[in-house]
Amino acid sequence: MTGLRSSVFLSSFAALLTLIGVTVLAFRGLAGFDDARFDLQLIGDSYTLRILRFSLWQAFLSTALSIALAWPLARWLYRLQPRGLGLFQQLCLLAFVMPTLVVITSVMLLFGPQGSLRPLLPEDWKLFGLSGILIAHVYLNFPLATRILLQRYQEMPEGVERLSAQLKLSIWQRFVVLEWPQVRPVLLALAGLIFILCFNSFAVVLALGGGPASTTFELAIYQALKYQFNLSEALTLAWMQFTIAGALFALTALFARVDWLGAPRLTERWQPDSRQLVQLLLWAAYSAGWLLLLAPLLALIGSLDLSKLLNMNLYELTEALVRSLAIGLGATLTALSLCLLLLPLQRNPLLAWLSTHHLVAPAMVLSTGIYIWLLSLGGLRQWSLFWLILLNALLVLPFLITQLRATAINYQQQYHRLVFNLNLGAFERAQIYLSYLKRALISAFALGLLLALGDISVFALFGSYDEPTLPWLIYRYAGSYRLEEAAVAATLLLLVSISLLLLLERSRTTQAR
Repeated sequence: MTGLRSSVFLSSFAALLTLIGVTVLAFRGLAGFDDARFDLQLIGDSYTLRILRFSLWQAFLSTALSIALAWPLARWLYRLQPRGLGLFQQLCLLAFVMPTLVVITSVMLLFGPQGSLRPLLPEDWKLFGLSGILIAHVYLNFPLATRILLQRYQEMPEGVERLSAQLKLSIWQRFVVLEWPQVRPVLLALAGLIFILCFNSFAVVLALGGGPASTTFELAIYQALKYQFNLSEALTLAWMQFTIAGALFALTALFARVDWLGAPRLTERWQPDSRQLVQLLLWAAYSAGWLLLLAPLLALIGSLDLSKLLNMNLYELTEALVRSLAIGLGATLTALSLCLLLLPLQRNPLLAWLSTHHLVAPAMVLSTGIYIWLLSLGGLRQWSLFWLILLNALLVLPFLITQLRATAINYQQQYHRLVFNLNLGAFERAQIYLSYLKRALISAFALGLLLALGDISVFALFGSYDEPTLPWLIYRYAGSYRLEEAAVAATLLLLVSISLLLLLERSRTTQAR
């Protein structure tokens, strides 16, 4: 058995070294290729400073707007405890994990030049630019913030609620004494997480940026590589982004951990009686929340034109979907395999952090380093598909580890010693272990495939534009203003995403029981 335990830990460390090795290769690529070098002069260039200012400004505005919408809504939902709250929380999760190109298509259908809401907007309204970026970012992130803050409110002890009512605390006293200490840690961590996600944004800015004035680091790196082939500029911008993003991640980690996949609490809780007017206002806020979440989806479904579907190249559409599923499936299975190997190391904080360190490196930075390294070897064409799958696997791996870590640690604490004392063989031990993780593995698989399915950042560098995935096909349709075709493709991707989300939620609910 000692030999078996040694083999397990050797396999775990081999997987960890593989992750670190990929990062080292990316940094080796970023260290320079041919005449490419880190350009100190570019740091103070007006173009770079403009990118930095816009990246920080749009991330700040996106974060502020998302929190400003989510915090009051979460507080009101906690007070109201309405019917359908579980479904509302599932819809919040769908909005966050939904492929970005689906959201972009919906935003264009609502706010674009021919959008259904365009007549209600000022004449000088322009979707492309900061306005469109903020709308897409807020829709992607405020549901996540609402879900997390609502879960935090639901963790408040019920006895404290009753005591505050008996003491007849004012609204302000209740907020200061009860709510703020409960919400403050997760609020700071949540704001940091949303800021980082928006700072590293690629697909939203690529589709809705509208020009050089609305360029983030990710987009600038992509343009420097794909259109200008300016490796020094791409290298310098990548290092700058990695440094800033890494510092932001480190600061965020100091506040608290955000359990964005935590199971919602659907049990009824005692609440003090509210006035009828307050109840009406709470129901109005709840209805507004539903409207905000459903409006893009309804716009997408309402724009479907069956005649356009008959005239579309259905072979191209089907081929793109199959290609997306194949790449996503390969990335998810690769990530799950690595995850199972890495789980024995999760009780050590340092090793656990190293297992998820790809959260620190933005996708475009990691992809850029590998891209430049492959260029130096002359093996870009031969190995592009391999790296497309592997990089996607590494990017979803931290989320899968988070999904499986608690279940794996519970197994180690409750059953590992018992199974060890039974002197079972390696196959029987593995069978018991996987049976215990079954529900969590199904949930992690659905989550991984859902995240990998919407990839566009890695594909933008390593993919073949002649053989697009479904998200890239949507981007191509939307970029040429073929919105009806983009809506059909986006709806297809949305249906696949909803199916995976239902699998994710069902497996998590069963596991919680």
